[in-house]
Amino acid sequence: KMAEEASQKSMLYFLEVLMNSNKPITLTQLAGHFGRRSFSNEMRIAAGGNELGLRNLLSRYPSIFSI
Repeated sequence: KMAEEASQKSMLYFLEVLMNSNKPITLTQLAGHFGRRSFSNEMRIAAGGNELGLRNLLSRYPSIFSI
């Protein structure tokens, strides 16, 4: 349950980042957000902690993210 909640928080975080951007953002740029203070360690773990993990997380939501 906790892992799923962290996973959803991660997805929502990245959705907000993309919605606040006026241009497309690469996976590499998104992965750079792992180090931000607003991105919790639990969210980082749920998102895989690297670009591949982030790709896997976002690909679970194909109606929201295009990779």
